[in-house]
Amino acid sequence: MLKFWTYTTMIIAMALSIFGVLIIAYAGKTQSDEVMRHFMMQGMFLAVAVVGAAVLYRIDYRWYLKPQLMWTIAGLMIFALVLVITPGIGRKVNGSMRWIRLGPLSVQPVEFVKLMMILFLAAYYETIGGRVLRWKQGAFIPAAVVGTVAFLLVCQPDFGGTMILCFLVGVLMLLAGVGFGRCCILGTIAAVAVGALLLMNPNRRQRLMDHQKDENYQAKQSCIAFQNGGAYGVGLGQGMQKENYLPECHTDFIFAVIAEDFGLVATASIWTAFLLLLCGGSVVAFRAKDKQGMLLAFGSTMLICVQGVSNMAVTTNVFPTKGLALPFLSYGGSCLLSSVFAVGVILGVGRKTIELENEDAERPTTQKVVSFD
Repeated sequence: MLKFWTYTTMIIAMALSIFGVLIIAYAGKTQSDEVMRHFMMQGMFLAVAVVGAAVLYRIDYRWYLKPQLMWTIAGLMIFALVLVITPGIGRKVNGSMRWIRLGPLSVQPVEFVKLMMILFLAAYYETIGGRVLRWKQGAFIPAAVVGTVAFLLVCQPDFGGTMILCFLVGVLMLLAGVGFGRCCILGTIAAVAVGALLLMNPNRRQRLMDHQKDENYQAKQSCIAFQNGGAYGVGLGQGMQKENYLPECHTDFIFAVIAEDFGLVATASIWTAFLLLLCGGSVVAFRAKDKQGMLLAFGSTMLICVQGVSNMAVTTNVFPTKGLALPFLSYGGSCLLSSVFAVGVILGVGRKTIELENEDAERPTTQKVVSFD
């Protein structure tokens, strides 16, 4: 069963990634050189992502337990986000500084920070053991790290990424054994802080008001794409919403492009794929031999699935627009790399668990010989 779900997770992730590369070629005017450039770049990102995932698959996840490495990961998260908001280094797009320019490429550090946070918390909670029940070790220290990272994300500003990160951390802390009451207290503090900052930001406040009044232009155009697509879609590359009607159609709203071209059949298939990823990652997580493996696998699974569900909720106008990419499918190297790397972490935990189970099965059992003399 474990081997089946491990391989199923790998196959689904690869299928979604390959489909994402192919659909990028049609997520814009088909004669545009820019679209072909996106297609080639996304293919290159996927090749790099597969190599990185293969490395993560082969690494024994217990290696992350080294204290020096664990705190280096925490430091790198903070350092990367400081660089983003540093004038002259960070790149501002649509009013937000979320990218770092590296030559011809732009990197969005928050996508990697989410995965690094999972690596850090999994190693940290495995290291402290039973001290997780103490306020200082179990709650305050990790909350300080998470709070620093969340503050730097808000400074960009990136409220969508902040909410995803805080949700992931809350789930991992609950699974680690911090306690429901303590998690509720920390969650309430985080929700109040993020909510207050969200309402203080004029742009985000306007987005919330537009969503309540159903006046968001992108959301309306996205819904039109779903209506046009119907059950079976208008055909590959035949959708009209991507022809300058739907902004960011190749990134945040790629799901709407898929809905218009392929219809309900494709969108339901994508929902099913993410559901299977959730099942596969959960099986790997709860079959793990230790707390670290469980937190790594489940955290990586939730990272993919929560962001995927959030993006699809935005494109269907359930949530206000947030600027979240759809894992495996949206154009962008940072999201694709982090998503495939997360799958590599899940597969690595599954591989090690299978090895340990095989070792347990092969270990000879000693039987006591009972004498009746």
